[in-house]
Amino acid sequence: MLEQAYGTYDGSSSPAASDFGYGSSTALHLNLDAKGERARASASLEAAVLDGEATANAQAAPSDELVVGSATSGEPLIAGRVRTLYVKLDEDWISALAGRQVINYERGALWSPTDLYTKWDLTGLSPERLGVDALRLVVPIGATGRLDIAGAPTTEPAQGIYSARLSGMLLGVDSSLMAAREGAAGRVDFGADFKLDLEAGIYGNLIYSMPDSNSRGSFRAAAGADWSLGDFIAAAEYYYNGGGAAADPLFPDEHNLYADLTWKASQLLSLSGSTICDISGEAGKATILSSWSAAQNAVVGGYCVEAWSRSGWATQLGATLELLF
Repeated sequence: MLEQAYGTYDGSSSPAASDFGYGSSTALHLNLDAKGERARASASLEAAVLDGEATANAQAAPSDELVVGSATSGEPLIAGRVRTLYVKLDEDWISALAGRQVINYERGALWSPTDLYTKWDLTGLSPERLGVDALRLVVPIGATGRLDIAGAPTTEPAQGIYSARLSGMLLGVDSSLMAAREGAAGRVDFGADFKLDLEAGIYGNLIYSMPDSNSRGSFRAAAGADWSLGDFIAAAEYYYNGGGAAADPLFPDEHNLYADLTWKASQLLSLSGSTICDISGEAGKATILSSWSAAQNAVVGGYCVEAWSRSGWATQLGATLELLF
């Protein structure tokens, strides 16, 4: 269970009462698993009660969230979501998965152009990965390689996403090649990614998209590094989005930066700060988080989020309580 309460202020040169707001949410996450010798079924469910400005976040969440009530009524909302619900069959030479699942082709800390199937919920403090309704076959190749064939059909199968990805170790580098068809977007993709562990973890991924029309193709690419020094963990990443909003509606501008620094002050306390900068759009967001294990299975947190754009800025201050049972 996660409880969150926060206050907001939308910056303006002449503060008014309407610039201030309040919101809270109480969410319950339930994970269920059943395992056999060669079969597994898994489900991850979520329900939440929201009030104040948290109701607007629920209305802005991805469409797979079921919301009971209206944000304009002033009454608390009840929201629910099936995050994952799938079955998996394992044989020595192949694995098959069917249902709502997370297909993770992510390489970067924040941006991964080759991560085609991921849907994000950006209404919380940090991006949350959501499941996609898909079919998937994974065939092991040698000691480290595998062929991953996946498809996320829709009510019109031609509008779905279908891909084949070959991955493994090449000269000591964890790498992959991918080809995909995105029906709804009307394009074919060719991608590659790698990760190399030296003194720091260095990674990169790129994708080239060829539209069905006669217009020119486009590149999207991300590269970054993560490293640790004592009690500090740092990460930095650059993302180039040559496809515009049509290729990546979450990050429509060309040049973007991300940086994160976490301090493990003790076994019970950690502090972190991160920033996302849309360089082209002159916008961004900075977040400071604190997390304290107050008791067994109980984590208390506090945060401050500052967002800015050409039209102004906004601040959010809040506290969270997470109980695990």
